[in-house]
Amino acid sequence: MKAQKIYNSISEFFHSINLEIEQDFDFTIHSLDRLHGDKAISSPFFRTNYVAFLIIESGKGHYTIDEHWFELKPMSFYFTLPGHLKSFTIEENWKGYMLTFSLEFLKSNYPGSVEQDFPFLLKETVPVMYLQDQDYARINRLCEVFIQEYNGNSAFKKRILANQLVTFLFQTKELLLSHQATISMENRPAEIVKSFQLALNKNLLDITRGKAEFIWNVQDYANKLNMHPNYLSSSVKSQTGKTAKQWIDERIISEAKSLLKNTDMSVSEIAYSLTYEDSSNFSRFFKKKTGLTPANYRNS
Repeated sequence: MKAQKIYNSISEFFHSINLEIEQDFDFTIHSLDRLHGDKAISSPFFRTNYVAFLIIESGKGHYTIDEHWFELKPMSFYFTLPGHLKSFTIEENWKGYMLTFSLEFLKSNYPGSVEQDFPFLLKETVPVMYLQDQDYARINRLCEVFIQEYNGNSAFKKRILANQLVTFLFQTKELLLSHQATISMENRPAEIVKSFQLALNKNLLDITRGKAEFIWNVQDYANKLNMHPNYLSSSVKSQTGKTAKQWIDERIISEAKSLLKNTDMSVSEIAYSLTYEDSSNFSRFFKKKTGLTPANYRNS
């Protein structure tokens, strides 16, 4: 099977299907009718490195994610997460909103624990929610506020949008609880990915709390899950498009970025908190993955 391209931003993906949108940073919100116009669209399969939320006021279509298929109709609300293989089809013109952001944007602007407060952002797949009028109106109002701020010229736009995003995510969390949205992941590779990501998040959380002495590598996770590391890596790669090592490195970088932006810890202290005995090794790793030194990233 030919590998699908992984898109790092919504503007990059839309360019690939001959639709152009502007994007200044790792958060966007757009009206669906402005994005897609009035033409039917059937997308190719693709993967993304960003989170996407859609609320559909009217229209008809469907989307697939991995092996799952979901109908889209008026007052549908759903989101997709990084790494999954997906596609969508618009059969009747959509109206509503699409909101996208990177997990880095959220973690860099939220001082709390994303893993603890928004665990649904770490799930494998969450099914579509078909909202009642009251719930739809509440989410739609938030999107209208987003649009107004996103199209404005405030010097504090990014911070305001980040704070509004936190409110939006807590509202989503409440909806998920009320809808009891769950999905059975029946195939073995998907279960492996779920277990791996839960273990990955726990290890990083234990590191930040001083409850773990070192960051696990692929072999450690394979031992935890009672499987060969090659099988773990191939399962993760087949389901997400990224290797287990890439996931581990990205989580370390994400945690480091959050500490650099949200604390006054020195680079050496951050390196030590992430179990690096030599801060220069941490700095080299950070620059290799981001193109910036930790100090330059903090000041950016």
